[in-house]
Formats: sequence, structure tokens, C-alpha cells
Amino acid sequence: MGDPLGHKLGKLRSGGCGLMCLLAALGLITPRLILVLLWLFSPEVVLGPFAALAIPNPIIPILGLVFLPTTTLGVCWAAVSFGGVQSFSGLLIVLIGLVIDAGLIGNGRGIARR
Repeated sequence: MGDPLGHKLGKLRSGGCGLMCLLAALGLITPRLILVLLWLFSPEVVLGPFAALAIPNPIIPILGLVFLPTTTLGVCWAAVSFGGVQSFSGLLIVLIGLVIDAGLIGNGRGIARR
């Protein structure tokens, strides 16, 4: 006769994958989109924290946009709101962004090992 719940479970699994993939893609693109929009409408917020570095100004934010977008957003927010990473609050914001970026780079491999 077959399992009456088996077909519903199969449909749930196949439909849930599309939603989870959409949420994962949204999670990956959101910090980059926010950083690009912030750069377009308020470039001094994005370029300001990196102005004192020896490297030409737009290179570090571009590298941050590609490799560590949440950390770069944290540095920009810390510079505007908390006076940079010299304060505890600014450092905490940057460290939270770094942990989020490390989790995105690691692709959740720590969970898969368990």
C-alpha cells in the first residue's frame, strides 16, 4: 500500500531546500549590498576608517567587500558610532563581524563534523 506520510515528507524536503538556499544566498549578499549602498550614498563613512593607512584608500574597502564584508561594515560602524576600534564597543562590533565572516567562510564545517 505504501506510506501515506512518505510522499508528504519528500515534498517537504524538496521544497525546504529551495527556501534554505534562498535564505543562504540572501545572507551572503546582504552585507555586501549594504556596504555598496553605503559607499554610494555616504562614501566618507566607508573610506574614512581606512584614510590613515599607507595603502591607497579604496583598496582595503574593496578587499573587505569581497572577503570580509561584515567585518568591514563593523569597522565603518565602529568608526562612526564609537570612535573606532579603540573603544570596547567598537572592538566588540568588529569582533562580532569577524566571527560572522569566519562562519560564512567556514561554510558550517564545524557542524558537519559533529
